[in-house]
Amino acid sequence: MNMDGSIRVKTDRKYRSIYNELKNFAFGDMHELFFLCVCLGYTANKKKPLGKDGDDRFWSRTITPEEWTCYYAIMVKVSNMDFNCIGNDKEVIACMEQYANAGMEFLLQEFLSDYLTGGPDEPKLDINAAKELPKIFLSFIFQRINEIS
Repeated sequence: MNMDGSIRVKTDRKYRSIYNELKNFAFGDMHELFFLCVCLGYTANKKKPLGKDGDDRFWSRTITPEEWTCYYAIMVKVSNMDFNCIGNDKEVIACMEQYANAGMEFLLQEFLSDYLTGGPDEPKLDINAAKELPKIFLSFIFQRINEIS
Protein backbone atom coordinates (compact mmCIF):
# COMPACT_ATOMS: atom_id res chain seq x y z
CA MET A 1 0.00 0.00 0.00
CA ASN A 2 2.24 2.73 -1.28
CA MET A 3 -0.09 4.88 -3.39
CA ASP A 4 2.52 4.58 -6.12
CA GLY A 5 2.48 7.76 -8.22
CA SER A 6 4.57 6.41 -11.10
CA ILE A 7 1.93 4.20 -12.74
CA ARG A 8 0.40 5.15 -16.07
CA VAL A 9 -3.33 4.51 -15.71
CA LYS A 10 -4.90 3.19 -18.88
CA THR A 11 -8.35 3.33 -20.39
CA ASP A 12 -9.70 1.75 -23.54
CA ARG A 13 -8.33 3.60 -26.55
CA LYS A 14 -11.83 4.16 -27.96
CA TYR A 15 -12.66 6.30 -24.91
CA ARG A 16 -9.79 8.74 -25.48
CA SER A 17 -12.01 11.52 -26.87
CA ILE A 18 -14.77 11.11 -24.32
CA TYR A 19 -12.29 11.23 -21.42
CA ASN A 20 -10.71 14.39 -22.83
CA GLU A 21 -14.04 16.07 -23.54
CA LEU A 22 -15.61 15.21 -20.18
CA LYS A 23 -12.46 16.35 -18.39
CA ASN A 24 -12.80 19.74 -19.98
CA PHE A 25 -16.58 19.89 -19.69
CA ALA A 26 -17.82 18.18 -16.53
CA PHE A 27 -14.80 17.00 -14.50
CA GLY A 28 -11.75 18.73 -13.12
CA ASP A 29 -9.31 15.96 -13.97
CA MET A 30 -9.26 12.54 -15.60
CA HIS A 31 -8.73 10.69 -12.33
CA GLU A 32 -12.13 11.99 -11.18
CA LEU A 33 -13.95 10.57 -14.20
CA PHE A 34 -11.94 7.36 -13.85
CA PHE A 35 -13.03 7.11 -10.20
CA LEU A 36 -16.69 7.53 -11.16
CA CYS A 37 -16.31 4.82 -13.81
CA VAL A 38 -14.61 2.47 -11.31
CA CYS A 39 -17.51 2.99 -8.90
CA LEU A 40 -20.09 2.35 -11.65
CA GLY A 41 -18.32 -0.82 -12.78
CA TYR A 42 -17.86 -2.08 -9.23
CA THR A 43 -21.46 -1.43 -8.13
CA ALA A 44 -22.67 -3.23 -11.27
CA ASN A 45 -20.22 -6.06 -10.44
CA LYS A 46 -18.75 -5.81 -13.93
CA LYS A 47 -15.19 -5.71 -15.17
CA LYS A 48 -14.12 -5.46 -18.79
CA PRO A 49 -10.51 -6.14 -19.77
CA LEU A 50 -8.73 -3.47 -21.81
CA GLY A 51 -6.87 -5.99 -23.93
CA LYS A 52 -4.45 -4.58 -26.46
CA ASP A 53 -6.50 -1.39 -26.73
CA GLY A 54 -5.28 0.10 -23.45
CA ASP A 55 -4.18 3.71 -23.84
CA ASP A 56 -2.20 5.70 -21.25
CA ARG A 57 -4.60 8.29 -19.83
CA PHE A 58 -3.04 9.83 -16.68
CA TRP A 59 -0.44 9.34 -13.94
CA SER A 60 -1.43 7.61 -10.72
CA ARG A 61 0.13 10.51 -8.76
CA THR A 62 -3.04 12.49 -9.57
CA ILE A 63 -5.19 9.92 -7.73
CA THR A 64 -6.20 11.33 -4.37
CA PRO A 65 -5.57 9.43 -1.12
CA GLU A 66 -9.34 9.04 -0.75
CA GLU A 67 -9.59 7.45 -4.19
CA TRP A 68 -6.66 5.13 -3.42
CA THR A 69 -8.42 4.12 -0.20
CA CYS A 70 -11.54 3.19 -2.16
CA TYR A 71 -9.47 1.21 -4.67
CA TYR A 72 -7.76 -0.70 -1.86
CA ALA A 73 -11.13 -1.35 -0.19
CA ILE A 74 -12.55 -2.71 -3.46
CA MET A 75 -9.54 -5.01 -3.88
CA VAL A 76 -9.81 -6.33 -0.33
CA LYS A 77 -13.56 -6.88 -0.72
CA VAL A 78 -13.30 -8.78 -4.03
CA SER A 79 -10.41 -10.89 -2.72
CA ASN A 80 -12.41 -12.13 0.29
CA MET A 81 -10.56 -9.93 2.77
CA ASP A 82 -7.08 -11.03 1.68
CA PHE A 83 -5.04 -7.95 2.50
CA ASN A 84 -2.08 -9.26 0.50
CA CYS A 85 -3.94 -8.19 -2.63
CA ILE A 86 -3.14 -4.54 -1.96
CA GLY A 87 0.61 -5.05 -1.79
CA ASN A 88 1.14 -4.30 -5.47
CA ASP A 89 -0.27 -0.98 -6.66
CA LYS A 90 0.16 -1.92 -10.33
CA GLU A 91 -2.16 -4.89 -9.79
CA VAL A 92 -4.63 -2.69 -7.93
CA ILE A 93 -4.66 -0.18 -10.80
CA ALA A 94 -4.96 -2.97 -13.38
CA CYS A 95 -8.09 -4.23 -11.62
CA MET A 96 -9.52 -0.72 -11.33
CA GLU A 97 -8.90 -0.18 -15.05
CA GLN A 98 -11.19 -3.13 -15.76
CA TYR A 99 -13.92 -1.78 -13.47
CA ALA A 100 -13.53 1.67 -15.05
CA ASN A 101 -13.76 0.20 -18.54
CA ALA A 102 -17.06 -1.51 -17.69
CA GLY A 103 -18.21 1.62 -15.87
CA MET A 104 -17.53 3.84 -18.88
CA GLU A 105 -19.50 1.45 -21.07
CA PHE A 106 -22.40 1.68 -18.60
CA LEU A 107 -22.10 5.47 -18.45
CA LEU A 108 -22.25 5.77 -22.24
CA GLN A 109 -25.20 3.39 -22.61
CA GLU A 110 -27.29 4.40 -19.62
CA PHE A 111 -26.60 8.10 -19.28
CA LEU A 112 -24.63 9.76 -22.05
CA SER A 113 -26.27 8.19 -25.11
CA ASP A 114 -28.30 11.36 -25.80
CA TYR A 115 -25.13 13.50 -25.61
CA LEU A 116 -22.91 11.57 -28.00
CA THR A 117 -21.85 11.81 -31.61
CA GLY A 118 -19.57 9.53 -33.55
CA GLY A 119 -19.76 5.78 -33.63
CA PRO A 120 -19.18 3.06 -31.06
CA ASP A 121 -15.51 2.86 -32.05
CA GLU A 122 -14.80 6.34 -30.67
CA PRO A 123 -17.76 8.10 -29.08
CA LYS A 124 -17.53 11.87 -28.75
CA LEU A 125 -19.45 14.38 -26.70
CA ASP A 126 -21.97 16.54 -28.56
CA ILE A 127 -21.13 19.86 -26.92
CA ASN A 128 -24.29 21.55 -28.23
CA ALA A 129 -26.53 18.93 -26.60
CA ALA A 130 -24.53 18.85 -23.37
CA LYS A 131 -24.66 22.42 -22.03
CA GLU A 132 -26.45 21.33 -18.84
CA LEU A 133 -24.40 18.16 -18.50
CA PRO A 134 -22.56 19.08 -15.26
CA LYS A 135 -25.90 19.54 -13.43
CA ILE A 136 -27.34 16.43 -15.04
CA PHE A 137 -24.25 14.45 -13.98
CA LEU A 138 -24.84 15.44 -10.38
CA SER A 139 -28.44 14.28 -10.61
CA PHE A 140 -27.32 11.00 -12.20
CA ILE A 141 -24.84 10.34 -9.40
CA PHE A 142 -27.44 11.00 -6.68
CA GLN A 143 -29.88 8.72 -8.49
CA ARG A 144 -27.28 5.91 -8.66
CA ILE A 145 -26.49 6.33 -4.96
CA ASN A 146 -30.18 5.96 -4.11
CA GLU A 147 -30.48 2.87 -6.32
CA ILE A 148 -27.62 1.06 -4.60
CA SER A 149 -28.42 2.16 -1.06
